[in-house]
Amino acid sequence: MPVYAGVMDSDLLEVANTYTRHYKQRSDDDFWAWQEVQRMIKTDLTQGWSIVQLLLEKADSQEMLGYIAAGPLEDFVDIYGDAALDRIENASGTDERMQFALSGIWLERESPVLMRWRALMQKYGFMGGTREPLSKHPDCWF
Repeated sequence: MPVYAGVMDSDLLEVANTYTRHYKQRSDDDFWAWQEVQRMIKTDLTQGWSIVQLLLEKADSQEMLGYIAAGPLEDFVDIYGDAALDRIENASGTDERMQFALSGIWLERESPVLMRWRALMQKYGFMGGTREPLSKHPDCWF
């Protein structure tokens, strides 16, 4: 069974499944998964990336994709900056879903990776192109 940053694949799946159920049902019993996702992202780049990818794969609606983009994906980029964007860019080359999710994060004007993120938005057609972003915050899209 594959292991991601010391976490067995089945454990990642349980966290991701419970996180998505918590999003849909808002059950207090599932809140632990939201906390675990936050811990995973804040603790380790590789583990954080693994859970973010899995959550994005499990998003079954545009609303859920936006929730994950504005939460775990955005936190991942805020915490790891260029290292996060390296991984995202490698994964999103031809993955339009990943590109779309990336268009849903909000970065502050002071973010050290804002210009790199904006370049990716241009490359993927969200800035000056024909694609509509998932979410458009004025601090990012000036």
